[in-house]
Parts: sequence; structure tokens; C-alpha cells
Amino acid sequence: MSAALESDGFDTRFALSGVDALHAVDGWVPHIVILDITMPEHDGYATARVLRRVARTRDAVIIAFTALGEETVRTEGMHSGFDGYCQKGNPPAALVRLIGRLVH
Repeated sequence: MSAALESDGFDTRFALSGVDALHAVDGWVPHIVILDITMPEHDGYATARVLRRVARTRDAVIIAFTALGEETVRTEGMHSGFDGYCQKGNPPAALVRLIGRLVH
């Protein structure tokens, strides 16, 4: 997904776990964060909650990008601070369109 977003002009970083994602924002301030829900160490919900409490990422757009169904993610995702949802398996263009709608 990172490569697909880069081909659309996004400057991307990727992390393999929620803890790695939290370390990544120590030296980089993202405008958009795309999180899987079922990451190791910290799941996407926990990672989003922490990102919302950190001043440098508090206002970032956070998107759940997961194989889990939207109904499964919606309630917990709203409480965790997610702004949007995109199901894995959709073409990258679907995620790019969602980003376009969420970023003002």
C-alpha cells in the first residue's frame, strides 16, 4: 500500500506494528495515518488512541485499513479516534478517494 500511495504522490513511511508506528512519529509528523486493526504489540485501536493523545499527531487524519468488516470496526473505531474506514482488498484508488474526502 505504501508503494501505491507513493506512486500517487504521497510521502509515506510504514511500520510493522503499533509500537513501531508510535516510534515512527517521534521523528516525523504525518498528516494522515493508515492503521490496520490487527497489528502486533498494539492493535490499531490502541495505537489510534495514543496518537490522539500525542500533540504532534492529535489532528492527523486516522484511517482504519483492515480486513475486518466496517460494522465490526465502526463503534470501537469511533471511540479510538478513527476518521475513516477502508476495507483491505479494495484497489488503492478507493483509499486515495477516501483520503481526498477526509483531508480538507
